[in-house]
Amino acid sequence: MKTIVVANQKGGSGKSTATVHLAAAAEAAGDGPVVISDTDPQGTAADWFNQRKQSGIETPRYSALSLDDLAGKVRALGRAGASYLFIDTAPSIGAVNADLFALADLILIPLNPTPADLRALVKGLPLIRESKKPFQFVLTRVRPKLRNNDGAAMALDALGLVLSTRMHERVIYAETFAHGKTALETEAKGIAAQEIMALWVEIREKLESENS
Repeated sequence: MKTIVVANQKGGSGKSTATVHLAAAAEAAGDGPVVISDTDPQGTAADWFNQRKQSGIETPRYSALSLDDLAGKVRALGRAGASYLFIDTAPSIGAVNADLFALADLILIPLNPTPADLRALVKGLPLIRESKKPFQFVLTRVRPKLRNNDGAAMALDALGLVLSTRMHERVIYAETFAHGKTALETEAKGIAAQEIMALWVEIREKLESENS
C-alpha cells in the first residue's frame, strides 16, 4: 500500500477537495481499493464521505486513524488489501503531521499560486524536508491567465518539485464536494474530471518512479 499525506499549514488551499477527488480518481482508474482518512479535527473529508455513503456510493472507503497508533493502523490497512491511503491533515505543520510524514510514501502539498501562500509555505517546508520523504507541490484553485501561476510554479521548482497538472478554480469542485460527490460522477467527461484524472496519473507515475 502507498500512503499519500496531503498537507499544507495554510487553510483554504483546497487540501480536502484535492484529497477526495484524487482518491476517487484512483478508484476510477482501477487502482483501488483506495482508503481516505482525515486527521483534521474539522473532519471535512470525513463529512464528505458520510454524505457520499448516504448517496449509496461505497468507494473510496474511509477509515479513521488513531493518533496513538498511526503506524499500526496504516499497516493494518495495507494487510487488509488497500492499494492507496490518502490522509487529509489539519491546516498546520506540527508534531502530528511530523508523525504522518514518517509514514508517507509521498507528501502532496496543494498550494494556491499567490504570494501569501508561498510565504506561508516557507514556515512549514523545513519540517517537510526533515522527513526525508518525497514531496510534490500541486497548484490548486488556479485561475486562468493569472500572472502568479507561472511565477509560483517557478518558485516551487526552486524549492522542490511541482506537478505539471493544475487544479483550476472550478465551481464543480465545491458543488460536488458539498454533496459527497466529485466531478468524476457529475460530469465524467468534463474538463474538471479530465484534469483530476491527469493529476492522479502524474502522481501515480511519480510514486512508481520512486520505487524503480
